[in-house]
Amino acid sequence: MTDAPKIPIKNEPQKINIPIHIFNWGPCIVRFKISNQFQEVLLKEAYKARAAKRDYRKKLAGHIKEEYAMDLKEFNPYFKQVFNLYHGAWKNFTGDTGKEKVEYVMKTLWVNFQKQNEYNPLHDHSEALTFVIYLKIPEEIKTENEAYVGTSRGPGSIMFVYGEGGRQFVTYQSHLPEDRDIFVFPAAVKHMVAPFRSDCERISVSGNVSSHIPIAEMPPHIKYEVVDVDDPKAANLDPNKNVANSGNKTVEADKKP
Repeated sequence: MTDAPKIPIKNEPQKINIPIHIFNWGPCIVRFKISNQFQEVLLKEAYKARAAKRDYRKKLAGHIKEEYAMDLKEFNPYFKQVFNLYHGAWKNFTGDTGKEKVEYVMKTLWVNFQKQNEYNPLHDHSEALTFVIYLKIPEEIKTENEAYVGTSRGPGSIMFVYGEGGRQFVTYQSHLPEDRDIFVFPAAVKHMVAPFRSDCERISVSGNVSSHIPIAEMPPHIKYEVVDVDDPKAANLDPNKNVANSGNKTVEADKKP
């Protein structure tokens, strides 16, 4: 009896396209750049608030000696742009397709002149949204951060904490800000700012924003109606044309067309 011929078996992997859906989870935290012009007008008002000594420390959690209340009126066009960008990013993040109009209302605005060894402990805010804008980051902090050895972003960084779970979950983020960076996030998200040891001064501006409140009770100069990002007109938000796109995409305020 003769043996049957052996049939070669090809053990080659097959390429199969398998669609994978990654689900966004947790709060929508957005980082982008403000324009040079916005930076300049904020710095001007920040120094004015310092000169007037409009002390705001009793309403804040920071271990910072110089925190001053700022006037809101001058910044209407700029913050309208910021809120539209965030709302577009939030719709993209959540997959929300609703056409409901949202009105964000600035409630408070203040400046922090942070110095050596000062910091903000872990805390959250009231209202709907919170933001922080970094106006002046000294080179000393950048150099100190580069020398830092550790697992976070180090001295001068801003840190966000959310949720529970083991290390396989993303419950913590840390970022070293740069000049003109703005972070916008839900006010309930706990966050903190690390101290730095360099003998220098960093300037940042923060504020709290409400939504879905009795607008009739608020002064007209601090009301902003969010433009639907699906509307083609939403791209034309800033009268000075600092923004080249709406919030559905990554946008830098000084981006040239």
